[in-house]
Amino acid sequence: MTVEKEKQAGWTQKIIHEMTEYDQYMNNSKRIMTLLKEPLLHFLLIGAALFLFFGWRSNSASLPGGQTGTTTAQIVVTRDALDQMNNLFAKTWQRPPTEEEQKGLIEDFVRNEIYYREAIAIGLDRDDEVLRRRLRLKMEFIYEDITSLAEPTDEDLKAFMKKHREKYLPDPQIAFRQVYVNTHKQGTNAESDARKVLAQLNAGADPDSAGDPTLLEPEVRLSPLWKIRKQFGDEFSRDLLEIKPGRWAGPIRSGFGLHLVFVRESVSGRLPDLNEAREMLKRDWKAERQKELKDAAYAKIRERYTVTVERPKAVAASLAAAANTGATTR
Repeated sequence: MTVEKEKQAGWTQKIIHEMTEYDQYMNNSKRIMTLLKEPLLHFLLIGAALFLFFGWRSNSASLPGGQTGTTTAQIVVTRDALDQMNNLFAKTWQRPPTEEEQKGLIEDFVRNEIYYREAIAIGLDRDDEVLRRRLRLKMEFIYEDITSLAEPTDEDLKAFMKKHREKYLPDPQIAFRQVYVNTHKQGTNAESDARKVLAQLNAGADPDSAGDPTLLEPEVRLSPLWKIRKQFGDEFSRDLLEIKPGRWAGPIRSGFGLHLVFVRESVSGRLPDLNEAREMLKRDWKAERQKELKDAAYAKIRERYTVTVERPKAVAASLAAAANTGATTR
């Protein structure tokens, strides 16, 4: 019996010892997991990785004679760059930089250049949509600068104005008297009633007593067509252009109803003289020229590239099916 108890006591101590070791293991594991979640550790690991990467890239660089080792790249701070720094500083602070401040400007320039080169070297410029757009804008600005040097001749401006006649031709101006016929009030008979009123007006009837009451002004002074269009609508202004002065005509329709119109005066628009519109023509000519040259330059560059679009399989299958269906139905 005593031997049996001693065995049980031994087993109990062994179990307690193993449980103690397991608790210690779990506590250590929790500490490790907590440490792995620390942002500081992540920062240190990233820094170490970058340090190793740059060290490897520098040490593996080729040197003259086929040797390998650390290379030193050159950065030249040109006079133009230095002048630009000094001018920007003077513009900001209203004085030239001191010698110490200029050293700081140069060091900042060098820092920017180093970070730029290193970023390009490790591919940080790839898949950056903002950077792509800025570089595209820079390319387009180059073409704009080139085209802005060209000055149009008088013949260029005359040809340009003739080509875009509608843009530079002022609206005609029209003065007229109108008599209103209410289509809601007259219903289906509005058109025939309007023609009866038209006959009466041409026979000498008083326009003030003809037609239906309206809040519209009966007399419209000489006004550009755009202003008439704004008040009466496109259809009315278009039909108004066809009416000859000196006689009642119509009916013509607006958003309000029908109108009988007596055109008192019509002044056609005319193209301005070259000297009157020179600056506007020059600005528009340059803008069109810039666009044409940019498009032509892009088309020329585009010829050097072959574009392959890798579509998702589902989209590609759908497009193929649509193409086959179209080929079958034709």
